[in-house]
Amino acid sequence: MGLFSDVGRKVEKTKQAFTDGERAEYVCVACEEPLDENYEYCPRCGEDSVEPAA
Repeated sequence: MGLFSDVGRKVEKTKQAFTDGERAEYVCVACEEPLDENYEYCPRCGEDSVEPAA
């Protein structure tokens, strides 16, 4: 699979978890994207500001 397919799948999984009432474990401080994994760089905006969700 390509990099973009992989990232797209992870973003969709995170979005589904967030909208199903589950809290995301991590969030990008720059764009506020909820994430289910700790990324070095945000898959949405590319910033290196992914931190644990409060």
